[in-house]
Amino acid sequence: MESGLKKKWIKEIELGPRQILFGLAMDDARLTDLVLSCITEQCTMHGQAALSHIITEVSTQNSLPAPEILQMIFGFVHELKLCFYLEGRQIPALEAKQKLMAAPDTEIRVVLNKKVPVATFKAVQQAFQQVGAPFADYEDQHAFAFAALQMFLQWHRDVKSFYARARTDACPGRDQMKMLLAFTGRLLHNQTAHAVLTDCFKQLDHLPVAVRTFQTIRTFYTKDIGFWDQLVQTMPQFDKNLPRIKENPDAAAAYSHLADIVSSLHPFYQIQTARDLFNTVNTCHKQIESQKLENCRWQAKEKIDAVITKLTADMAANNIDPDLRNPILLRLRQTKQKFSLLPDIRQVNRLCRDAVDLATDQFEELMDT
Repeated sequence: MESGLKKKWIKEIELGPRQILFGLAMDDARLTDLVLSCITEQCTMHGQAALSHIITEVSTQNSLPAPEILQMIFGFVHELKLCFYLEGRQIPALEAKQKLMAAPDTEIRVVLNKKVPVATFKAVQQAFQQVGAPFADYEDQHAFAFAALQMFLQWHRDVKSFYARARTDACPGRDQMKMLLAFTGRLLHNQTAHAVLTDCFKQLDHLPVAVRTFQTIRTFYTKDIGFWDQLVQTMPQFDKNLPRIKENPDAAAAYSHLADIVSSLHPFYQIQTARDLFNTVNTCHKQIESQKLENCRWQAKEKIDAVITKLTADMAANNIDPDLRNPILLRLRQTKQKFSLLPDIRQVNRLCRDAVDLATDQFEELMDT
């Protein structure tokens, strides 16, 4: 993506104390405020500001020469008001100029050079080390703060996504997610390095709990949610067989414990237990369902046999030609063989009912002819 910076502007940058710029539409003090205000706004919203974006925004909105804006920013870096960053590393103004000369579209970032006291930073750093943050050993305050900012932004996005799912499907953890959203909200309201570190310092006592809570919620909604959905959807099926399940002591105890977990507001640390309990109850449930299916098949065969017996007698009593009655009886006998191939009670009952209705209708048609 083109940055809009031209090599001619970059080549003319003077490194050193910022000079007062003459011939502009506004005085130097007002321009200073304008540029710093734009950078502060971007850093507050995003933690860092893109050098090319700042130059474009200030020069376009105020009809000011872009080269002078660029020179002013390099002067601010010399005065330690700002810092340049490239790929997470602070770089001096000379290196920034060299990088831009080699490739004007290099993504140089600008940050406000305001730091917290060393003791404050060390306390924050130690807290993040204790929770295992991958950036905890960063010694550069700006790099540390920006890494922490990215972590909290990711938290905020993830938790918002999880919370939307929890509200829609009545999944657990809504209270914890509200807490996490409030926690990240306090840390993201101002995204400058100084503000992030200051706010982290204020939240040191809450950080370990927030980290554990986020990890728990994330694990549930990324790894366990599929099992949880299956569990919630299957419980009503277990309920239909509950009287039979209670005849099995192990399954009955497992069902009772499983029901408590499903109704819990905080089931996250019981997921593995729930998996084991689910397997116990589900095994019993499947055995019951299998027995019910076999009983249904047997009853269907009995019904077909009864229909065959009755139709055979009725057809004989009415002197129905064997060539006409035999296909009807054959279809009924073939239907009996199909019952063992059907996987559920509903299909068995439907096939039985349809076969009986068809045979009855065919017999009545023969009687009418």
